[in-house]
Amino acid sequence: MVRAGGAIGFPVDAPAELIAEAAAGELRDVGSGRQELLVERDGGLLVGMVLVRGKEGQVFRHRAEVRKLIVHPGRQRGGIGRRLLARAVERARDLGFRQLVLATRGGTHLPEFYRRQGWAEVGRFPAALQVAPGDFRDEHWFQCEL
Repeated sequence: MVRAGGAIGFPVDAPAELIAEAAAGELRDVGSGRQELLVERDGGLLVGMVLVRGKEGQVFRHRAEVRKLIVHPGRQRGGIGRRLLARAVERARDLGFRQLVLATRGGTHLPEFYRRQGWAEVGRFPAALQVAPGDFRDEHWFQCEL
């Protein structure tokens, strides 16, 4: 388990049990077909993952959300995130979606990473995320037309 300053929706002091419970829920959704899990391995070691989930509701059926793109901290900036994102785009196309959306936190290299991958920033919610006491970050919203 890695605590990376709110990178996957938990503050740095979140209890391990809360994180494990959330992970189990994500895996249940994968098992039920509600979302797709794509992984990157190096040998037998899991070094990255991404979730792709179709949006719910009739007016959103054409789009999916890229959720929890995670790369092991020791393996970041080596192309794993770029490959996972490309695979998420390809999988969404295969599933018939026309659009992908995602949200990421500011104050890191992440917004620029998504811009370099060709995603369009469509909005920003200032100080939307509190990753630690007194540490507020903007949430950046991105879209990719398929």
